[in-house]
Amino acid sequence: MGEDKGRLLWHGQPLVVYQWRRLETLLPNSAVIGGAYRDCAVPSLPDAFPSQGPLGAILTALAASPAALVLAVDMPLVSPETLAGLLRGSTADAVIPRPAGGRPQPLAALYRPSAQPKLAAAFARGTRRVVDAIEDLEVDWRDLPPEEFRSMNTPVEYAEALEH
Repeated sequence: MGEDKGRLLWHGQPLVVYQWRRLETLLPNSAVIGGAYRDCAVPSLPDAFPSQGPLGAILTALAASPAALVLAVDMPLVSPETLAGLLRGSTADAVIPRPAGGRPQPLAALYRPSAQPKLAAAFARGTRRVVDAIEDLEVDWRDLPPEEFRSMNTPVEYAEALEH
């Protein structure tokens, strides 16, 4: 999109702040991984694997917490009910939405401690795409409404998301 999505305004606040507040209501002591958001007053952790993509950020989160509820900054349409549902009823390595007719959504997912060594092994082999790394995990797939997982990768998609 050509700019930091976390700084795009969503309901009058930077998207990173909106997303962090949503996670904080479910899991106190939530933090943003990486990014330069000190001026946004959100707790953050330095990415242990900078410039290595979301898989490195997930590993960073798992190193800092017993489990990681991951929510990409550009997924503001994922409902609070969906996020809360990811926290319930599973002991699998990960709980990952797979909208009907769509692709898995590993950037709006829960990762348990048992996922860490498997994801770290994939990372060590050179895997950087999360969708490839999760192939080694025991996953509890959740069928969820696809409209919650609309992408916001262009200015047009951002404008469309704002209309919801």
